Parts: sequence; C-alpha cells; structure tokens
Amino acid sequence: MPLRILDIGKQFRISTSHVYPPFKKGRYMEEYCYEMLSSKKNDIQSDMVYLPIFWTNLQNHPGFASMKSKYQIILDHALSTFPPNTQYMTIVQHDDGPQLKIPKNTIIFGACTGTIPLPLIYEDTSQRLLSEPRCPKTQLASFVGTYTHPLREEMFRTLQKDIVWNGKRVWSSSVKEQDAALFIEQTLQSKFCLAPRGYGRSSFRFFEAMLLDTIPVYVWDDIEWLPYREILDYSTFSISISKNDLPHLHDILSSISTETYENMVLSMKKNRHWFTLEGMVDYIVKRIQ
Repeated sequence: MPLRILDIGKQFRISTSHVYPPFKKGRYMEEYCYEMLSSKKNDIQSDMVYLPIFWTNLQNHPGFASMKSKYQIILDHALSTFPPNTQYMTIVQHDDGPQLKIPKNTIIFGACTGTIPLPLIYEDTSQRLLSEPRCPKTQLASFVGTYTHPLREEMFRTLQKDIVWNGKRVWSSSVKEQDAALFIEQTLQSKFCLAPRGYGRSSFRFFEAMLLDTIPVYVWDDIEWLPYREILDYSTFSISISKNDLPHLHDILSSISTETYENMVLSMKKNRHWFTLEGMVDYIVKRIQ
C-alpha cells in the first residue's frame, strides 16, 4: 500500500529561526524529508506509517517543556486510530532522539540515536562549501570547534602538539563569520579534518569536510554511529577511530601514502551523494519499502 502519514497538526512541524551550523541555508533534515516523502507518498509502497514530526525544531523550542504533556495527548490520540501492531517510522535529527513517547515498534531513522543511523546533514542552497576555491593542502590535520563533549577535551590533550588546533570552551548556536571562515580555511589546507562526536554521537563536520574535499576523521566513544554501513566501505574515504586509539591517530594519518590519500579523495567524491538530503531520502525510501 502507499506510504501513510499520521494525521497530526502543524504544531508538530514548527519552523525555526536557528541558523546552525553557520553554513545552513535552507531546511534541516526532518523538514526536507517530510516535504519529499509527502510529495512522493503515493509512489512509495510501504506497510509503515510515517510520524511527521520536526523533532529538532519542536524540542528546541522554549515552550516545549511546558507543552510536552499536551503534545503527548494529541500524539496518543492520533496513534489510537491505528491498530496496535502498526509499524511506524520517523526521522530524527535531534541529539537526544524523540522526547515524546512513541510506539515501541517505531523505526527511528536518527542522526545521533535511534534504530537506523543517518548522516547529520542540512541544506545549503548557496553551496558555499562546495564552491569555495581549493588550495594546496599544506598541513596534516586540523580541528576548529568547541569542547561540547569530554571526548573533545581528551582529543585536545592527546593531539594538541600534532595537529592545527583552534578550540573554544563556550558553544553558541550563533557562529561568527570569522569563525566560520577559519573553519573553511583550516579545513581546505588540511589533508584530514577531525570530526569528533559532540553533544550527540555524530558530527556535522564529517559531511562538511567532504564538501571541502578533505578526508573526515570521525572520533567516537560508546557507539560508532556511521550510516549506510551495509552499502559503504568507510575505510576507502574516511578514518573512523575510537577515543581509546587517539594516541595512535597521528601515526595512522602520517602513514597514509600520497597515492592512498588521493584514492581516498576520489572515493569520497563518488560517495558524496549519500551525504546529501537527496541521497538520504533515496535511502529511507528503499529501507521502508
């Protein structure tokens, strides 16, 4: 049967004025996927029911905590119109996952937590990172960001002498243009861009580095949250390393030959489609059919 979409009000799909990361110009992944799945629902054959909630916009709204119980009542009522054994799916960018109770048999496509991993990405209609002029890669690796997780503190202590480091203690959703420009400059000059987990398990830097033709280095702790692992070989275009192996990272990166590195860049460009919103929707549709 065609994909069914749970009939709940627009109050579950609120907009946001947040512009984070600074290169976002357009929609977050939950917004984009909703628009695409809604427009294609009659062509998507699935037994699942889609929960069309913009979890990130909703849960980051200042009024969410006080309205949470009311949202739950409305959601429960909508869910009661389907049989108990109904299979649901939803798409979640928010680091903490859904903060409302949803059926246990819900498949959560999540950027940081859930059932099936997705990349942590956003829309940039200006394509700023892709269009930035390239320059020679004169340094091994770099990091530009804030210490939003203890892992990043440990990364700094371990690697501060080995890579170009520009770290801040205080995170803000409003990133100054000079800081955004610094990230671009340092990443373009680097062969590798450190993309450690932050508050959530994933990192926007992973796909931002790919847009800048720089190999991302994903640093994780509890769970290696990489999407598409059944179809992608990450070793061909990225580095994924546990925090326990941080002392060896500099040696690992330094040992990669020029030929191997160039092949990794070519592979990265071939796989970049999967780290676009269009590629994400293609993947979701295949998984739910």
